[in-house]
Amino acid sequence: MSSFTGGDKSAKKEQLLKAEQHIRVTYGVEEASGEKQEAIEVMAVRTLENMTGYNTIHPWSESDLREFKLSVEIISGGTNTVLVDDWGIPSVMVRFPLLTNRELLQNGSDTVHPAFMIREQPQKALYVSKFQNILIGGRGYSLPLKDPAYGVTFDMASNACRTKGNGWHLFSFALRSALVLWTWKNGFLPRGNSDEGCNYFYRNEKGIPTTGGRVATGSGPVTWTHNKNWNGIYDLTGNVNEWNAGLRLVDGEIQIIPGGNCAIPECDMSENSSDWRAILPDGSLAKPGSRDSLKYDFRNGKIVITTRIENDTNESCNCSFGDIQIEKGLEIPEIIYSLILCPEIPQGKYDGWRWIKVKGECLPLCGGAHRALNHAGVFFVGLTYPRTMNYELAGFRSAYILNE
Repeated sequence: MSSFTGGDKSAKKEQLLKAEQHIRVTYGVEEASGEKQEAIEVMAVRTLENMTGYNTIHPWSESDLREFKLSVEIISGGTNTVLVDDWGIPSVMVRFPLLTNRELLQNGSDTVHPAFMIREQPQKALYVSKFQNILIGGRGYSLPLKDPAYGVTFDMASNACRTKGNGWHLFSFALRSALVLWTWKNGFLPRGNSDEGCNYFYRNEKGIPTTGGRVATGSGPVTWTHNKNWNGIYDLTGNVNEWNAGLRLVDGEIQIIPGGNCAIPECDMSENSSDWRAILPDGSLAKPGSRDSLKYDFRNGKIVITTRIENDTNESCNCSFGDIQIEKGLEIPEIIYSLILCPEIPQGKYDGWRWIKVKGECLPLCGGAHRALNHAGVFFVGLTYPRTMNYELAGFRSAYILNE
């Protein structure tokens, strides 16, 4: 980000002081002394001195990494940590523990939420990028006060995560669903940059401008985190849309990668992969194209979950998430609600719009971006673009599983 780089010694000092102030804002530190002040200073130095260039490889020294990790853990009270890829470059991550559908839905069962089921085994926790990722050498990294990556295709985003080494993968739609439902169940809908640097509904909420209407990662107010706390995950709403793994529409049919298996290195998410599964009304998974599989259709101005497509248009269609309907007489399995494919409570308190196209393969872009206006929100999902679309508003976020 140009405002934080370059210049002579006096300019550098000014940049460091500015970076320290922004880090205080990112982590909600009003006053700091002793160990915490030292941690802020270290984070400012590391943020400025390392990886300042877009798509530039700059490995960190072991001492830099130790200092940076310790500083993040001190400032966040141990709720955030730093994980390093096989290039020795760090990402700031947030640990998100296992949850059941009962903990996330109004009428959920004790079934483990799909995001935490990998190879049919429950995971105690998953790690999520605290910030929308930047690109360094074609890989994704979660770091504060950076201009997030944009204009990437789905496959670019997936490869940017998988190539980082074992355990790294593109943030899955299942995991996003768990996060979104957690915020909803706790009575909070995170906001973000939905109108060229500020929030469309709360215009006093702003981030640090970068370019093109985006803001620097983690530079918005605490209401732009998933838990309304400085230790939370930033920008699930707005700034750039995020490609998510493990969900797609094919000619209107809803297809998923089972559980959180898109985190597995050998999982094949290519267009013709046999790993994709359709969902049947009883909640079982079947081969794509199976009889009576669940689909999105558009009827009378609303998106409808159905078993048959009536709409023959190639146009994009949309409605607010809360307005998604279920075809009369159709029973919906719990997995549809746990993957935020339909509101559990019709017309409930939700945000964000749902966009679909019932022709071709379309992969999810989530959250809305900096010009989504009133359409942005954590429940926003756009299923209208193919994996090859290098949309200028498209970014991504990496995630990590320890036992890989």
